Amino acid sequence: MKALFLALFLVVCGWQGVAAREFTADEKADLRGQIERFETALKQGDFNLVAESVPPKVLGHVATKAGVGVEQLRSAMQAQMQIALASVKLLDFDMDFDKASYKQAPDGMPFVLIPSRSLMETKGQKIEAKTATLALIDDGTWYLVRIDDAQQINIVRAVYPSLATVEFPEGTMEAVQ
Repeated sequence: MKALFLALFLVVCGWQGVAAREFTADEKADLRGQIERFETALKQGDFNLVAESVPPKVLGHVATKAGVGVEQLRSAMQAQMQIALASVKLLDFDMDFDKASYKQAPDGMPFVLIPSRSLMETKGQKIEAKTATLALIDDGTWYLVRIDDAQQINIVRAVYPSLATVEFPEGTMEAVQ
């Protein structure tokens, strides 16, 4: 009976895992700054700055898979964003920093999920997309990653294996008036 109690106690203690560490005020301020830079860059069509928000490890992974250099990939990303936004008018975009969820992967890697909203118009139809943006610190710098489709999530999980078991929220996209 004692052995059973001890086993159950250890399972419960192990189940709770390591408590998520507190994010410092400086980390939160830096994240807010990164979000503000990203939002401004996107609204102004500064795709160079938008592309810089992607973690270098993610860019390196994608470049390697595509058989191109990182700078070539970055240029291609910028061109694709310009093409995509040529047929779609971005009416509004924001990340809700105040509703961000501060989390920790099973190995202790800190990350943040930020509710994000895009309002676009294409061919006279308004479309609202709601998702979460993944924010993570890599080598002391905050980066932002879109996680609204399986391909993006698979890339993130390949580059950051500690996020492999993390469940990311699903996004929605719907026509609006």
